[in-house]
Amino acid sequence: MLKYIYILAGFISLALGLIGIVTPGLPTTPFILLTAFLFAKSSPKLHQKLRENKVTGYYLNRIGQGLPLKARLVSIGIMWCMVCFSAFVIFDAGSKGRYIVLAAGVVGTVAQLIFLRKRKATPAPEVVVVESNPENKDL
Repeated sequence: MLKYIYILAGFISLALGLIGIVTPGLPTTPFILLTAFLFAKSSPKLHQKLRENKVTGYYLNRIGQGLPLKARLVSIGIMWCMVCFSAFVIFDAGSKGRYIVLAAGVVGTVAQLIFLRKRKATPAPEVVVVESNPENKDL
């Protein structure tokens, strides 16, 4: 039963992520990452399809490699524009909601700086091929 709940939540998250591609202010990457997590827990087949899809696979592979500093700074800048708009336009002065939005912005900034840093490429391990020659045992 839990498997089907994960799959349903994954499809809801996927829909929100796909809507976020064309809707300003609605994030795409967090929803795609959540979808990948939910599908990995419930259905390896759906998880593989998500990773191989040209749209969602782009977001998953990009996050797996990390983002360069310039991309992170642009992302943080856009995020803070939305945070400030939400905190200072939508909420009244002294409202608890304003402080919650600002605190969430700080948490989001720290998370981006830590988790989205560019990762160093690790060299692939060398593969040694040993051929066996059953006819000539002296080699």
